[in-house]
Amino acid sequence: MIAFLIGNFVLNGIAGILLYLLVRKKKKIFADRYGMVVSMCGSGVLSLHLAMLFVFLIPDYLIIQVLFALGIGVFIGKKFGSLVRYQSLLSGIFHGIIGGIMGLMLGIVILNPSLCGLPSASLNMLHENMLIFTLFGTLLVIMTGSLLYYSLRV
Repeated sequence: MIAFLIGNFVLNGIAGILLYLLVRKKKKIFADRYGMVVSMCGSGVLSLHLAMLFVFLIPDYLIIQVLFALGIGVFIGKKFGSLVRYQSLLSGIFHGIIGGIMGLMLGIVILNPSLCGLPSASLNMLHENMLIFTLFGTLLVIMTGSLLYYSLRV
């Protein structure tokens, strides 16, 4: 399971880098409003999924998880937000941080459902839930990237 999570983390990191490079290459052709939408969508979804995967990889160290979620949110938001202007930069950083914190919360609840009053899961069900949410998050990152790529072509 750890190898699957590490592979998925690397796959989503590469997808985020490719999406950033693609958008950065074509940043001259779009306006400020579109740049803000790209920074909000890209940074929010990517930081959400990467923070959730990091919680699955290192489940016991809460301080490291929080620092990574904030760090990855700021880093991704700064990169995507720097595509147009300062308003887009602030929007990207804000949505990156919010996505990272949401991914952190989602990962913690998946690992311990009793935090929200849900019934406790067995170890087998825990791995199944981690697999389902990891695949769904990867699908979400790929769909968001492909929709942003399609919107650049139109």
